[in-house]
Amino acid sequence: MRGLTIVIGIAAVVALATGLNLMILNESMFTSKVLIALITSVGLGCVWLVLYLIGVVRKDSQGSTPYGLNAVIASVAVLVIVVTLYAFVKRTDLSWDLTQEGRQELAPQTKQVLQSLTEPVEAYCIFVKSGDSSVVLAQNKTLRFLERCQQFSDKMNITVLDPQKDVMQTQALSILRVKNVGAVVLKSGEKQKEIPLTKVTSRLEERDFTNTLINVSRKDLQKVYFLDGHGGRDIELEDPEIGGHLFKHNVLMREAYEVGKLLITSQNPTIPEDCSVLVINNYKEDLKPYEINALNQYMAEGGRILCLLEPSVRDKNAPQQERLRPWLKSRFGIDVREDLIASPLMEGFNVMFATDFASLPIEGYVDNDPSGVEFRGSFHATHPITRTIDVNMQMNLARSVTLDAIPPEGIVGTTLLRTTPDTWGETDIEGIMQGLSPSQDGFELKGPNSVAVAVTVKSDRATMSGSRSQDGRIVVIGDSDLASNKNIGIGYNTDLLLNTIAWLTENSDLIAIRPKAGEAVLHLSMGEQRAIVWLSVLGTLQLVVIVGLGTFLFRRRYQ
Repeated sequence: MRGLTIVIGIAAVVALATGLNLMILNESMFTSKVLIALITSVGLGCVWLVLYLIGVVRKDSQGSTPYGLNAVIASVAVLVIVVTLYAFVKRTDLSWDLTQEGRQELAPQTKQVLQSLTEPVEAYCIFVKSGDSSVVLAQNKTLRFLERCQQFSDKMNITVLDPQKDVMQTQALSILRVKNVGAVVLKSGEKQKEIPLTKVTSRLEERDFTNTLINVSRKDLQKVYFLDGHGGRDIELEDPEIGGHLFKHNVLMREAYEVGKLLITSQNPTIPEDCSVLVINNYKEDLKPYEINALNQYMAEGGRILCLLEPSVRDKNAPQQERLRPWLKSRFGIDVREDLIASPLMEGFNVMFATDFASLPIEGYVDNDPSGVEFRGSFHATHPITRTIDVNMQMNLARSVTLDAIPPEGIVGTTLLRTTPDTWGETDIEGIMQGLSPSQDGFELKGPNSVAVAVTVKSDRATMSGSRSQDGRIVVIGDSDLASNKNIGIGYNTDLLLNTIAWLTENSDLIAIRPKAGEAVLHLSMGEQRAIVWLSVLGTLQLVVIVGLGTFLFRRRYQ
């Protein structure tokens, strides 16, 4: 009887170990192999327990003490105590931040914003299902970050949605920017803002979350004005080609901006004080001298301007002198060139912006930028406007926008977007309009061609703590079709525009969130991940048990 009990007990332990190992390696309990092993273990364990109790009863009737049963009871008691202690520790939710850059500890500003919430804020996690381990990792990190934020406010609720299963709820949010990882949507009352998640950021960044939270929870709204009276793209027009209705209603207003038109008159040549950003969207008629003076004064007082300028043919016989482009060059060192970017890799005058030039079929090109500017293909790698864009983009009919090598005093400029190396700036726009084929001449600007620039106008005026800086900001993009009703939702057009508006209004850097160091990411295969989990959970434990058992048997035999 005793020998049979030992054999069955060993078999039960082996079956249990087999089931647990398979469960860790397969990352699932509900597989046939795992269930068979665990059920076998439970069955053999029950048989062992019955045989053991029968043996204990027999020994007890002979006056012996059931030491084995005492040991089992003591072991179970210790296990219960350990589990109870773990439950108490887990309940207290204590943790230590051991990361070098302090990623697990929220910045004081973030805690303050969370604790000051007076209205409920819904955080919707729109997570795209994917077998890509990096996507799953980014989603898990995002969820853990939001759960940590939730500890500082009872006004914040978290809801995880699958866009394929929770179709009705996802559609009700009218989300525009669900990318390859997903998106986080913060909503408070009627205000809603989206934070797209990409593989570039690898997680929801605290800075993005905090500034978005401030936007949806604050009472006042920032106002975006569109310059009127120059034949530009009308934000009330629903025509797909020339209208900008969706830019206003589906993009800016949904992101908690107020939007209006501004007509600068000669009787009152000023920019309203509530103007957070002035947009000049594909003007047809040049600005008047008093309008340029108003813009100049506005920028001197820390104004913010976005210019979307399509390629155009200037009438050289026109009696009046051009004003806007010369003002941009003399005041900010921004050269809006009279060209049309051509590319042999694209049809027509489509222009591609790629995340990696090495993957393009361009022979002999070496990306050796002497300026030392950090680019990721076409995109500036660290600027808030372009740092999260991780897929290729396209524009149609774009022009070159460059920065002077020696900028005016107090001007700091950054090239945001550049084309692929195969392009050039075609200057014979009139010939192209008449049907001539483009051909690259030696004097024309060769690619990569700069298409978008951001400039900061430095100011020495002091600002109140926590308020917007007094520095002026201006962004010029050599294309306006990306803001048309037809193209606003294509690719990353929406992201580029919203990121630009956010940078101009300082929604991306108003709060002084503690800088986070770059996160080193080690990409492991699924097999490697499972092996690490197995080693940390069961492998080490089993090794200790085997060594201990071997030592016990050795000492029992030879001592």
